[in-house]
Amino acid sequence: MSLRPLVLFGAGGHALEVAQVVRDINAIAPRWQLLGSLVDPDFLPGAGGADPSLPVLGDAGWLGGRGDVEVLVAIGDPTARRRIVRNLLARQAGLRFATLVHPRAWIAAGSEPAEGSVVFAGALVNVDVQIGAHVIVNLGCSISHGCRIGDFASLGPRVCLPGRVLIGEAADLGAGCTARPRVRIGAGGALGAGAVAVDDVPDGCVAVGVPARPLDA
Repeated sequence: MSLRPLVLFGAGGHALEVAQVVRDINAIAPRWQLLGSLVDPDFLPGAGGADPSLPVLGDAGWLGGRGDVEVLVAIGDPTARRRIVRNLLARQAGLRFATLVHPRAWIAAGSEPAEGSVVFAGALVNVDVQIGAHVIVNLGCSISHGCRIGDFASLGPRVCLPGRVLIGEAADLGAGCTARPRVRIGAGGALGAGAVAVDDVPDGCVAVGVPARPLDA
């Protein structure tokens, strides 16, 4: 079987972690030909821990006419990731986005993530879960039944979501945070590392602590 050409958009630490997911997938069953990374004009090609194993190929213009190449936007910040995805689609209709699931993640049938998402090692995703497009499910996350994860959301390492938690578009959940069942984290909202959301977090609100409270409260 021929390998599928893949480029990552981003050259920082998160991109290096995604590149490792690609290598781990290929170690089990060769699937991807990782060509390198692309950078936003606002980013410096060498910034953020770039590595010779992930060469910088250029900016978004590099994709012109390369319809066989799939892309994964490997940017940790949800709002930046959303901006870049939308800019790429505006430049090139029909662009294909890769979806990556680490071989040591477990995902129940029917709960697979949408396009452009990446699920890291140790993640557990149970039944009746919806994971949107361009989502990050980081190392060791646990997502229980009925959860809904909006497009572009970022779940940090060891985030634990019990049943029916709703995560809005481009929400950002820090490492080790959790929420009570049926709590909603609004679009663009954020939970600080280790926070416990016992009540809904409004759109655009940053909440921290145990129990989580808005920073400006």
